[in-house]
Amino acid sequence: MELKIDLLEKKRKKSLFRIILGIAFVIIASLWVIIRLVEEKTITPFDWFYSGILLFNGVINFVEGLGYSFERFFGKAYILINSEAISVKASIYDKNQSINWSDIKTIDYKLNKYEVKKTDHTSMIINLSNFDYLSINEIKKAISHYAKEKNIESSD
Repeated sequence: MELKIDLLEKKRKKSLFRIILGIAFVIIASLWVIIRLVEEKTITPFDWFYSGILLFNGVINFVEGLGYSFERFFGKAYILINSEAISVKASIYDKNQSINWSDIKTIDYKLNKYEVKKTDHTSMIINLSNFDYLSINEIKKAISHYAKEKNIESSD
């Protein structure tokens, strides 16, 4: 009963508006520099900065409009619960929280978090407040299943 959820894989709807908006930003960024060159004016650092911001915004909108997650380029976010370990990374900005089942003495569920007491008498909190209701229920089922299988004291 392995639970594996890629939190960035959520299917996003394609958006024609965002695709067009992205293309428009890229065109405006390009035209800004081209107009400066045609008018034979010097291109200032502000012009490069402004064009860069517009270009970056255009690329983000275009990629997201196609239905892809732009965050995927920068990291991963996932939930992995199997017979070996519990591993949770809620967003690309959070640290991975991982613990092997062999290191767990007890595991208790308390309002959107699991309090894990390890065999070396330290504790660890696995926070679930960033997840939706269905994901939390799947996590609870998987942890309960493996805790029973590994004879680990738990409360749901």
